[in-house]
Amino acid sequence: MIAAWGFKVGIKAVIFDLDGTLIKSKIPFRKMKTRIIKYLREAGVTPSVISENMMNFEIMRRAVEDLKSKDFPEEYIREVIDEVTRLMNEVELESADDAELIPSVPETVKALKSNGLRIGLMTRSCRKYVEKILKKFGLLKYFDAILARDDVVYPKPDPSHAIELLKILNASVKEAIFVGDHWSDAECARRAGLRFVWFRHGENWGTEDSGILKVSSIKEILEVIQMY
Repeated sequence: MIAAWGFKVGIKAVIFDLDGTLIKSKIPFRKMKTRIIKYLREAGVTPSVISENMMNFEIMRRAVEDLKSKDFPEEYIREVIDEVTRLMNEVELESADDAELIPSVPETVKALKSNGLRIGLMTRSCRKYVEKILKKFGLLKYFDAILARDDVVYPKPDPSHAIELLKILNASVKEAIFVGDHWSDAECARRAGLRFVWFRHGENWGTEDSGILKVSSIKEILEVIQMY
């Protein structure tokens, strides 16, 4: 029986990504990116500086740098950032009702919690979307701490996102593992010094992923914890 497992004391906390790890996201990322790029170019960003081949955080980093290089006022740049955030939130929330739960998530999270582990959520999605999703699937009560995109200054892959969450969970990097499905999750964990488990959906990131611990089912996390 999963809930009866006695986990070793080496791990105190498990941090999960959301989209692609706990749920099958229905966020239309291409639609979101198209809206963001269209708005940024209209706001004064040099068209060639940003493209749909970049991740959103890279688009925003380059856009802000470009606007600063053109001496746009800080207040204006802040307004641009706020509008992009609004656009992202809007697209995310529109898709929340269509999200699907990944198999084995409820029983896995419940087993972790019942064995005294602290559970955290680290995501680049907005908090309203996160809370709506977790409430929809009855998972919110299991999480001790949540840090969404709009809760931090620098979201993952910046390591400060993970470090801040670990402080709330009262766990060190050696006392936690992070479970995610994207290379940016792995990069965040690497830079923070945090153990990472790749929930693999069949794709490869390249030769650099060869040393990463991989699982094909979320319930395998219960076995992974026994390793530490």
